Amino acid sequence: MSDYPEIAARFANHQMTVLHEDGLYRHLRYAGDADSPLGRYPSYPFELITWPYNLVVKAGWTFHFDIDATPDMFDLFRRTAFTGEINPGYWSEKVRAGRDEVDGFSDDLFEQQVKQYVVHSIRDGEAPRGIGAEVTQRIFELGDISHERGARAELADFRYKEWDFGDLPEWDFSDYTPGFLHCCHAIRHGIDLYDAARNTKAVAA
Repeated sequence: MSDYPEIAARFANHQMTVLHEDGLYRHLRYAGDADSPLGRYPSYPFELITWPYNLVVKAGWTFHFDIDATPDMFDLFRRTAFTGEINPGYWSEKVRAGRDEVDGFSDDLFEQQVKQYVVHSIRDGEAPRGIGAEVTQRIFELGDISHERGARAELADFRYKEWDFGDLPEWDFSDYTPGFLHCCHAIRHGIDLYDAARNTKAVAA
């Protein structure tokens, strides 16, 4: 899975506004502080909406999570990842609406796997001299690799001195989408802010 560490940084200066809270019925809004040092960047606002067994995150992308065994969905996200971290593999299994946005073709993963395959072939003495430059030009510079069908076609058509990319059906270029990972980080950070606010209130009381 791609890490996209810059996604988590998008929420570093967010503040929470409670629009509604009645037990497990919550509507929380989060936005960046325009007066902070990060204010010159987009604020990436998002909302978390919960009701028993359900959570919706709206952050430019919208995902609806549900699980029959957990009345408070905040508990699900708390206990399945460490504070400040996400668990997209497990969380993606709980997506009810927005499943077509969870994963898809990743051109970064495609490039990474192709280059690794070429490097290993060179190290094993299986690839002919000049293969690196040939792959770079024909696939990465001239190839139609912006979508999975085109990327796979480029690999299938590639031949250089009888060398090819082998058994293509075994290659997997799918990854979690940046949008899904963005929403996972939004949920995680939103819950952390919510918990911090509740702890502050408890201490004050």
